[in-house]
Amino acid sequence: MDFLLYIRDMIQLILSPRKGWEDVSADGFPPAVLFRSGLMPLIFIAAAAQMLQWAYHPDVAWWIWTERSLVVLLKLVAAYYIASFAFSLYLPTCVDGTYSETKCLTFITYGVGIIALIEFITNCMPMTFPVLYMLPIYTLYVLWRGLRYMSVSFTGVGTFILLILFALILPSYLIQALFNLILPAV
Repeated sequence: MDFLLYIRDMIQLILSPRKGWEDVSADGFPPAVLFRSGLMPLIFIAAAAQMLQWAYHPDVAWWIWTERSLVVLLKLVAAYYIASFAFSLYLPTCVDGTYSETKCLTFITYGVGIIALIEFITNCMPMTFPVLYMLPIYTLYVLWRGLRYMSVSFTGVGTFILLILFALILPSYLIQALFNLILPAV
């Protein structure tokens, strides 16, 4: 598994979610390899991109941007593990047939990867544009298109959407909000 293959699948998911989930299913990479070779490098890149803000705001001390980089790293890794825990508890009630831990972890890896990509884009810009606040909604759409990949039953769709929203997307933003309360304002 190569980092570029992970990014290729991520771009395919963003541009065409249905075809992207078919490609993810066809690739069949083990979740541990996806996490190690795809998601973690992307998280480190998103965290390092926070340091670009120092170039845009040179009046702010470098250690503040270092703290914020660590927050990005922490919130994305924590979001992965929170989602893994919540999905392992609640997803088996939503699927048709047997629950696949491999598919579940792969799904979470790509979901957190999309959030990391949003974080990277946000960190590379000198100021936050309002349209960037809409990207988590598109993330919800992309992950919702993974219904067939995850073999979600018709009766489990609502639970699956709530699980995506409250266990996969929101934790990273809530962790960021908590750290914004204790970190110095920029």
